[in-house]
Parts: sequence; structure tokens; C-alpha cells
Amino acid sequence: EAGSAAVATVVSNAAALLPGRGDARLVELDSLSYRSLGLGFALLTVGIISGAVWANEAWGSYWSWDPKETWALICWLVYASYLHTRLVAGWRPRDAAAVGAFGFVVVWICYVGVNLFGVGLHSYGFLNGS
Repeated sequence: EAGSAAVATVVSNAAALLPGRGDARLVELDSLSYRSLGLGFALLTVGIISGAVWANEAWGSYWSWDPKETWALICWLVYASYLHTRLVAGWRPRDAAAVGAFGFVVVWICYVGVNLFGVGLHSYGFLNGS
């Protein structure tokens, strides 16, 4: 299910960047993207908070600025800016979709790049030389 939501989000963000105004499919894809990213943002927020609570129990501190934690925060900030552009700033859906597409790249850096190349408590990769 998470993979389907990610694909739908990428497709809808990419479609919203295409030229052409008034296409009902683009409006529908933009709405799907907005709802998907809103749900993902809520789940990411719960994940970061619950991870911080667990880290406090396990290691005695809520936040240690580990690369994984830092990139999770960067993901959260990018998607918070996406929601801000849609709710408060009043950006056009095409411009907000560009922020959402950038967020997808940031998520890949967080979940793939940091795991494979990063160091720290959350490094599980084999490419970090450890």
C-alpha cells in the first residue's frame, strides 16, 4: 500500500507540472497528491515523535542529530513547506507540485542514501566502509 501511495504521489506531482490548464484529470491528480502528502505528513510526524520517545527510553535523549534523524527532519520540513504553499501561501498547484516532487527526492536521500552511505546509529548499509 505504501508503494502504491508513493507511485500515485509521484505521478500526480509529475502530471501537475505538465502544461495544460483546466484538464479534469490534472485537477483530480493534484487533489490525490495533496491528500496523499497530507496523510504522509501526518504519519511522518507520528513516526518522528514516537521515534524520539523511543530514543529517549533507549539512549537517554530525544534527539541526537544522527544523519537519519536529521534527514527525517528535512523531509518533514519540505513536506511542511508543501502543505504551507497549498494552505496558506496560495501558490498555484503546479508550483506546489514542484515542492512535492522535490520532497520525493529528499525522501529517497533519507531512506536510501543515508542507509547505504551514512554513518551513525541508523546506518545499516554496506557501502559506508564500516
